[in-house]
Amino acid sequence: MKNNTIVIFIALILLASLSYLGVKNANTSTNKDFNLTKPSKLMKANKEDDVAFAKAIDPRDFIFPLDHGPHKEFKTEWWYYTGNLEAETGEEFGYQITIFRNGLMPESSDSAPKANSWQSKQIYMAHFAVSDISNHHFYSYEKFSRDSAGLAGAKAEPHKVWLKDWSIKSFDNKSGETYPVLITAKEGDVELQLELDPVKPITLQGDQGLSQKTQGLGNASYYYSISRLASVGNIKIKDKSFKVKGYSWLDREWSTSSLGDSLVGWDWFALQLSNNIEIMYYRLRDSAGNTDPYSTGVIIDSEGQKHSFSHKDIKLKEKSHFHSSYSNGNYPISWRMEIPKLKLKINIKAAVKDQEHHNAYPYYEGAVKIDGSFADEKINGKGYMELVGY
Repeated sequence: MKNNTIVIFIALILLASLSYLGVKNANTSTNKDFNLTKPSKLMKANKEDDVAFAKAIDPRDFIFPLDHGPHKEFKTEWWYYTGNLEAETGEEFGYQITIFRNGLMPESSDSAPKANSWQSKQIYMAHFAVSDISNHHFYSYEKFSRDSAGLAGAKAEPHKVWLKDWSIKSFDNKSGETYPVLITAKEGDVELQLELDPVKPITLQGDQGLSQKTQGLGNASYYYSISRLASVGNIKIKDKSFKVKGYSWLDREWSTSSLGDSLVGWDWFALQLSNNIEIMYYRLRDSAGNTDPYSTGVIIDSEGQKHSFSHKDIKLKEKSHFHSSYSNGNYPISWRMEIPKLKLKINIKAAVKDQEHHNAYPYYEGAVKIDGSFADEKINGKGYMELVGY
């Protein structure tokens, strides 16, 4: 992967400085010169800058709906929705909308109020993508802004996370319930509007929601998921509109530093099987391609109960690759996954070959299709795959 770290560093520092001083600057990133740093660097600690932020060290009590909102005492967090959808006329789509918050300095409930409406200690970044599976095309967009003058932000009650006109918000603010949520995003040739309602309960990942990523105090995140959300709505691509339905997946994390210095990337799978079981697994990789011992996963059964497994329980083999001319990354886009103790043997294949985000942080994130067997029964399924650090 190309690495234009100096350019991106200067650009983000400039944006951060303007944001904190209250100068207007909120643009969509479209310039390739403002690109090509490694996303994994965002997950690592900057010991001098991060000392004031809280860290994920011990298990905590999760409180909902409060924890659907921001945690500004931590440096980084995200709201991550992905899903697979099918139109009434048979066309297939995948989608992703992710809103990231990055703190310039920590905030708390007793922080001093802003001096003016343009001042902010928070920068937001968002990714919106649609995989047009039937036509083998991937649409990807990116935006940046700061938490000021209503340009971007997050709140728990009523739940809303937004960056300009891209938003995730409670469908009915009067009910006091977070879900269902309404996702809306429009950019370029693509428009998405979806209503999401959980089918499975919240899953606290790791140790009661504390997800240790590598060795070292604080190299962890607070992490929860909703592994299956019924999803209905509309997708518009150019002049064609489609009524769609399917299932989505939510991942929520917040932390200050979660990756150790030895790690360069990860492979993440969120799989929804036809037998009403979900699998999440992330493999953390070092520079030699070795699997870090903190790599882990969960099986979520038909009743919504979590069953954890370690990297020792899984066999994961790369089968084919996609080489990006944009980032020079060589991504493994089809896999063989086996979990012997569950008699799970599945093939995972990208639904569209090229699903790399061409933005400030190039990485591969896209829809996958699944076939194989579980407990000697044939199964299929759909899901999402994220590949970082190639």
